[in-house]
Amino acid sequence: MVLRPTIVKTFLKGVIAIAAFSVVLQLSWANAVHYLIFLGIYFSFLLGFVLLRNRSSFELADETIEIKRLFRSASSVRYRDIIDISVSQGMLARRFNCGTVFLILKGGGGSIKLLGGGAGEALEEVPDPQRVCEIITAKISPFSSFVEP
Repeated sequence: MVLRPTIVKTFLKGVIAIAAFSVVLQLSWANAVHYLIFLGIYFSFLLGFVLLRNRSSFELADETIEIKRLFRSASSVRYRDIIDISVSQGMLARRFNCGTVFLILKGGGGSIKLLGGGAGEALEEVPDPQRVCEIITAKISPFSSFVEP
Protein backbone atom coordinates (compact mmCIF):
# COMPACT_ATOMS: atom_id res chain seq x y z
CA MET A 1 0.00 0.00 0.00
CA VAL A 2 1.47 3.36 -1.05
CA LEU A 3 0.40 6.50 0.82
CA ARG A 4 0.87 10.12 -0.25
CA PRO A 5 0.36 13.20 1.93
CA THR A 6 -3.00 14.94 1.72
CA ILE A 7 -2.50 18.20 -0.15
CA VAL A 8 -5.94 19.79 0.25
CA LYS A 9 -5.33 20.58 3.91
CA THR A 10 -1.92 22.11 3.16
CA PHE A 11 -3.41 24.31 0.46
CA LEU A 12 -6.28 25.38 2.74
CA LYS A 13 -3.80 26.33 5.48
CA GLY A 14 -2.02 28.56 2.96
CA VAL A 15 -5.29 30.21 1.97
CA ILE A 16 -6.20 30.80 5.63
CA ALA A 17 -2.76 32.33 6.26
CA ILE A 18 -3.07 34.80 3.38
CA ALA A 19 -6.65 35.66 4.36
CA ALA A 20 -5.53 36.44 7.93
CA PHE A 21 -2.63 38.51 6.59
CA SER A 22 -4.89 40.39 4.19
CA VAL A 23 -7.26 41.46 6.97
CA VAL A 24 -4.56 43.59 8.63
CA LEU A 25 -3.47 45.31 5.42
CA GLN A 26 -4.73 48.75 4.61
CA LEU A 27 -5.71 48.21 1.00
CA SER A 28 -6.62 51.04 -1.30
CA TRP A 29 -7.19 51.31 -5.05
CA ALA A 30 -3.70 52.77 -5.44
CA ASN A 31 -1.94 49.64 -4.23
CA ALA A 32 -4.46 47.04 -5.45
CA VAL A 33 -2.25 46.11 -8.43
CA HIS A 34 0.72 45.48 -6.14
CA TYR A 35 -1.47 43.33 -3.89
CA LEU A 36 -2.71 41.28 -6.87
CA ILE A 37 0.89 40.73 -7.99
CA PHE A 38 1.77 39.65 -4.44
CA LEU A 39 -1.17 37.21 -4.42
CA GLY A 40 -0.05 35.74 -7.74
CA ILE A 41 3.47 35.17 -6.43
CA TYR A 42 2.19 33.82 -3.10
CA PHE A 43 -0.17 31.31 -4.70
CA SER A 44 2.55 30.23 -7.15
CA PHE A 45 4.85 29.42 -4.23
CA LEU A 46 2.01 27.75 -2.33
CA LEU A 47 1.10 25.57 -5.29
CA GLY A 48 4.78 24.66 -5.75
CA PHE A 49 5.07 23.70 -2.08
CA VAL A 50 1.93 21.59 -2.25
CA LEU A 51 3.14 19.78 -5.37
CA LEU A 52 6.58 19.16 -3.85
CA ARG A 53 4.99 17.81 -0.68
CA ASN A 54 2.92 15.45 -2.79
CA ARG A 55 6.15 13.90 -4.10
CA SER A 56 6.64 12.19 -0.72
CA SER A 57 5.44 8.63 -0.41
CA PHE A 58 5.18 6.01 2.30
CA GLU A 59 4.94 2.39 1.20
CA LEU A 60 3.69 -0.20 3.67
CA ALA A 61 5.37 -3.35 2.38
CA ASP A 62 5.36 -6.84 3.93
CA GLU A 63 8.52 -6.45 6.04
CA THR A 64 9.27 -2.71 5.98
CA ILE A 65 7.90 0.78 5.57
CA GLU A 66 9.66 2.59 2.73
CA ILE A 67 9.83 6.36 3.28
CA LYS A 68 10.62 8.56 0.29
CA ARG A 69 10.78 12.33 0.63
CA LEU A 70 11.93 14.93 -1.84
CA PHE A 71 15.40 16.36 -1.10
CA ARG A 72 16.12 13.59 1.44
CA SER A 73 17.47 10.13 0.95
CA ALA A 74 14.96 7.31 1.08
CA SER A 75 14.79 5.33 4.30
CA SER A 76 13.36 2.04 5.37
CA VAL A 77 11.85 1.06 8.73
CA ARG A 78 11.48 -2.60 9.65
CA TYR A 79 8.31 -3.46 11.54
CA ARG A 80 10.31 -5.32 14.19
CA ASP A 81 12.19 -2.07 14.98
CA ILE A 82 8.98 -0.20 15.89
CA ILE A 83 8.39 -0.10 19.65
CA ASP A 84 5.50 2.39 19.73
CA ILE A 85 3.13 4.12 17.36
CA SER A 86 0.87 7.13 17.76
CA VAL A 87 -1.36 9.36 15.67
CA SER A 88 -1.51 13.15 15.77
CA GLN A 89 -4.45 15.02 14.27
CA GLY A 90 -5.28 18.66 14.66
CA MET A 91 -8.72 20.15 14.19
CA LEU A 92 -8.24 20.78 10.47
CA ALA A 93 -6.65 17.35 9.97
CA ARG A 94 -9.66 15.63 11.57
CA ARG A 95 -11.92 17.56 9.19
CA PHE A 96 -9.98 16.24 6.18
CA ASN A 97 -9.39 12.80 7.74
CA CYS A 98 -5.62 13.02 7.59
CA GLY A 99 -2.86 13.19 10.16
CA THR A 100 0.66 12.23 11.09
CA VAL A 101 1.57 8.73 12.22
CA PHE A 102 4.62 8.71 14.51
CA LEU A 103 6.75 5.57 14.69
CA ILE A 104 9.03 5.27 17.74
CA LEU A 105 12.01 3.10 16.85
CA LYS A 106 14.46 1.09 18.90
CA GLY A 107 18.15 1.46 18.29
CA GLY A 108 18.17 5.23 17.85
CA GLY A 109 17.45 5.16 14.12
CA GLY A 110 15.13 7.65 12.49
CA SER A 111 14.97 11.22 11.30
CA ILE A 112 13.12 12.61 14.34
CA LYS A 113 14.98 12.91 17.63
CA LEU A 114 12.84 12.44 20.74
CA LEU A 115 13.06 14.54 23.91
CA GLY A 116 13.64 11.62 26.26
CA GLY A 117 16.24 10.09 23.95
CA GLY A 118 15.75 7.77 21.05
CA ALA A 119 14.45 8.48 17.60
CA GLY A 120 11.55 7.86 15.30
CA GLU A 121 9.96 8.53 11.95
CA ALA A 122 6.85 10.44 10.96
CA LEU A 123 4.47 9.65 8.14
CA GLU A 124 3.15 13.18 7.58
CA GLU A 125 -0.39 14.05 6.50
CA VAL A 126 -1.38 10.51 5.51
CA PRO A 127 -5.04 9.90 4.67
CA ASP A 128 -7.03 7.97 7.30
CA PRO A 129 -4.22 7.81 9.89
CA GLN A 130 -6.23 5.60 12.29
CA ARG A 131 -6.50 2.91 9.62
CA VAL A 132 -2.79 3.25 8.81
CA CYS A 133 -2.02 2.87 12.52
CA GLU A 134 -4.16 -0.30 12.67
CA ILE A 135 -2.41 -1.78 9.62
CA ILE A 136 1.04 -1.09 11.07
CA THR A 137 0.01 -2.39 14.50
CA ALA A 138 -1.20 -5.62 12.92
CA LYS A 139 2.17 -6.04 11.21
CA ILE A 140 4.02 -5.29 14.46
CA SER A 141 2.06 -7.82 16.53
CA PRO A 142 4.12 -10.90 15.48
CA PHE A 143 7.19 -9.12 16.89
CA SER A 144 5.50 -7.81 20.05
CA SER A 145 6.80 -10.68 22.20
CA PHE A 146 10.34 -9.41 21.59
CA VAL A 147 9.59 -5.88 22.81
CA GLU A 148 10.32 -5.25 26.46
CA PRO A 149 7.77 -3.19 28.44
